[in-house]
Amino acid sequence: MDRHRTPARLAGPVRRLALAVAATSTLALTVATPAIAAAPAATGAPAAQQSAAVPPAAQTGKFVPTDPHRILDTRSAIGVPTAGKVPGGTHIRVPVGLPAGDVKAVVMNVTVTGPSEESHLTVFPDGTPLPTASNLNFTAGQTVPNAVTVPVSNGFVDFYNNSGSTDVVADLAGYYTDSVGIPGSSYVPVSPARLLDTRSGGAGPVGADGTVNLRVTGTGGVPAAGASAVVLNVTATGTTSDSFLTVYPHGTARPGTSNLNWTAGQTTPNLVTVPLGADGSVDLYNHIGATQVVADVFGYYQSSPAGSAYSATGPKRMVDTRTSDSFHTLGADGIMNLPVATGGLGTTKVSAVVLNVTATNATDDSFLTVFPGNGTGRPSTSNLNFHAGQTVPNLVIVPVDDSGLINVYNHLGRVDVIVDIFGWFSLPEGGPTNLQMPELPASACATAAPGPWVPVVPGTKYRLGATMPGLSGGTTPRGWLVVVVTAPDGSVTSYEGGLAFPQTPAGTSVELAKSGPGQYSWYAYETNGTVVSAPSRPCYFQADTDSGITGVTVTSDRAPGEIVAQGQQVTFTLAATSVGATEGQRIASFCYSETPQMCTRLPATDGRATITVTASSWGTHFQYVTAYTVSGWSTQTVSFSYYVRSN
Repeated sequence: MDRHRTPARLAGPVRRLALAVAATSTLALTVATPAIAAAPAATGAPAAQQSAAVPPAAQTGKFVPTDPHRILDTRSAIGVPTAGKVPGGTHIRVPVGLPAGDVKAVVMNVTVTGPSEESHLTVFPDGTPLPTASNLNFTAGQTVPNAVTVPVSNGFVDFYNNSGSTDVVADLAGYYTDSVGIPGSSYVPVSPARLLDTRSGGAGPVGADGTVNLRVTGTGGVPAAGASAVVLNVTATGTTSDSFLTVYPHGTARPGTSNLNWTAGQTTPNLVTVPLGADGSVDLYNHIGATQVVADVFGYYQSSPAGSAYSATGPKRMVDTRTSDSFHTLGADGIMNLPVATGGLGTTKVSAVVLNVTATNATDDSFLTVFPGNGTGRPSTSNLNFHAGQTVPNLVIVPVDDSGLINVYNHLGRVDVIVDIFGWFSLPEGGPTNLQMPELPASACATAAPGPWVPVVPGTKYRLGATMPGLSGGTTPRGWLVVVVTAPDGSVTSYEGGLAFPQTPAGTSVELAKSGPGQYSWYAYETNGTVVSAPSRPCYFQADTDSGITGVTVTSDRAPGEIVAQGQQVTFTLAATSVGATEGQRIASFCYSETPQMCTRLPATDGRATITVTASSWGTHFQYVTAYTVSGWSTQTVSFSYYVRSN
């Protein structure tokens, strides 16, 4: 049991958790204005130096979206000298149409159509040896799309068809660059969440020339403001005709490209990276017939330099269960635990990996889910959906936690799985470390969005701190900490602390609730006005400014004041209600005890819990109960009394 000391009672129907703000140290500056304001001399840093603070360097591996456009279509001689299918055993060179020096990798949607026989397609950097990996696997007559992220060499990428002949179509969606002069976005992986399923909720299939609008921001871990593009796994199923689906920013003209292509009756998944419309939503358009559409979110891009940067690798085959001695065909409810080091990353610390996952030799209609960790906590989303006998590839971007493991789960039947790695994402290195929010729960500073829910008191300042990395160069041997906070409304504010020595803690105090409840993020960096460190890794959390709890009741199978014999059992039902709209305001647990100083925590289900106690010593007894929300707000303690007679 989890036993802890009950916080002191505060006035009013709802008691806030103990959130006393620690005294500001000599290294901290309590401010509520942006960093451009001159700092008081008392902080130890000259005002002239602090007003000259520079932002951290732009991150490498930035994503730059492009207007979706077709760079290859062998049916109509786009990207190739003449029209015609790609013969087996040959490759074609295709220009990406971007400045070669600025592009490290491109993001494309690649489709094969009209293949003459079973084969596979490999997309790889021009001028490099053909890898053993594949991007698309297909059978005769099948139309198969797949997202592809591939390094660019000499401004070209190559497309290799293994056997038979097939037409190939490629639509460019964006690229990654290290160029300082090009603005771009860093990546933030989120826990996979389902945003759309037209099979449930009464939406129904999307008809011919039909469009469904999907709100993305403010859901599934994507912040209400600040996201520039989103990564979705989109699946078309229950298709009645050969058709295609196009995903594009709401409020813009629909492009002449496609993201998913299928034949009637086919279930087709594909990973889609798409910019968000001005209102934070995207549109999904179906061309012919009708189809059900499922969309799961896996991450988003933001302008903050504290997100993850992309690095290309390979392509390299990590596992093929058809030939591997270590990994075998997955059965029903089977899970394969795969170390990311298998992809040749060694001890590289990564936040996510970019994989091409293929399901083949399936004995039943099923799906695969790829997720991080030691095999527990599987999300209710999917990455690949397939029918018996169907071969289906799909690009997957999956977060990597401290275990260094990724998991591939199969739902039904037996299926072989092929995994190829194409790149990885990594968080910033070399900036401030040990980000802390000491007045909030220890778990508050999470590097994965959206972060945990925490209680934040409006009007209260909270200390945000980190360990300084140290600087080299410039006229000042020491620097000061700058904390950059992004609020739920997308506003960004910088706060500065005082001068500090390298490898020592520093901090500043920030009024977090000025923008109200919702998803926050912050990062830190060190500067001396001339030289600037790399940014820290990000900290994500979600703030609730009120509990939303409207009442707590304790009822029993005994009447209040009823006399109970020693040794008899007494059952209590604990209930609480909340009118809060956020997950953080959901009733999470109760704490109960016969003494108000100590209590035992009990999880709540739908705001209720039941306990049974055995009457002990004679006399009047009280059962004290406190309710807690997910974010940590608590209620005033209520009690129920009963009397135990002496035997």
